[in-house]
Amino acid sequence: MISKFGFQRLKKGALKYLVLECLNEKPMRTYEIIKSIEKKFEGSYRPSTGSIYPVLKGLVEKDLVEVKVENGKKIYIITDKGKKELEEIKNKSLKLLGDNAKFSRPILQELLQIAFYLYNNRSKIDENNIQKIIQHLRNCRNELRDIL
Repeated sequence: MISKFGFQRLKKGALKYLVLECLNEKPMRTYEIIKSIEKKFEGSYRPSTGSIYPVLKGLVEKDLVEVKVENGKKIYIITDKGKKELEEIKNKSLKLLGDNAKFSRPILQELLQIAFYLYNNRSKIDENNIQKIIQHLRNCRNELRDIL
């Protein structure tokens, strides 16, 4: 089981990657980054400004992202160093997934969406529905055993 601290570290590392991935598409303001990430997770995860700002600050401090101010609004732009870092993260991820990366990646993405959904809705989980959730996950695992 991942501790709360461990989950926060995982989330921050994932956010770094997600922010760089968004900015690799185009320069964005903070709100656009948040909306882009939310869209990637089909609404099951939406980072708060409180989690995005420290990540952006760290990326700027490491020269992975630069900030320009236009019309009084900050726009974040990925640097060449940031693009290189993003590529390294992708390569490390693909190595972890091994030879089946093209198959594993969409599966892992779905699992992450489920994890983020449960995490974001943890206040709704009580004694009545926790057993239902656990049973549903066990049923899913058993069905996967049948498939594989």
